[in-house]
Amino acid sequence: MTDVKICGLTRPADVALACELGARYLGFNFSAASPRRISPAAARGLVASAPRHVSRVGVFVDETAAEMREAADAADLDFIQIHRVLRPDDIDLSPRPVFAVARVGTTLGAPPDETLARCRAVLFDAAASGRAGGTGATFDWDLLAGRRWPVPVFLAGGLVPENVGDAIARAGPSAVDVASGVESAPGVKDEEKMARFFRAVEEADARLT
Repeated sequence: MTDVKICGLTRPADVALACELGARYLGFNFSAASPRRISPAAARGLVASAPRHVSRVGVFVDETAAEMREAADAADLDFIQIHRVLRPDDIDLSPRPVFAVARVGTTLGAPPDETLARCRAVLFDAAASGRAGGTGATFDWDLLAGRRWPVPVFLAGGLVPENVGDAIARAGPSAVDVASGVESAPGVKDEEKMARFFRAVEEADARLT
């Protein structure tokens, strides 16, 4: 089954709905460049009522290890997602296991396998450099077809209820990651879009079994 990560959460009601619909991951954006940025204190409040079996992911770009640790401790994060080319000491300094991010254009720009092997997952995204997702841009999912990676693959970038089934069929990811595709405004999730997104993922999985 394909897991779902709802990213860019800013409101308690959206966190509750994501969990109710079956999200496996909750994404909280701490990047200074993001319109969905929240503070560590706000994140603490958002996760207060979330079931502990739903993993909490902190999204960062150029924040320091100290800033990542502050957020990780405040929100009791499970993973750190770093939206830039990984630096040599990023994994060592991260306060939590790392999700690497590979930006995709006409080719895949994944980190070397030896680096990925030290991460918990790799997320392929079409977002522009220096942005922590949520741009609505897609890429050619066939670039991932048949490829093997040392860690689970997450697929992001322009996913919406209308195309996520096709993305799953073509790329075969372990998880899909959505932010703007289920929003009415940055950081404001749309209940109907979220419900349709989860139904589309379930239907895609059913067709593949």
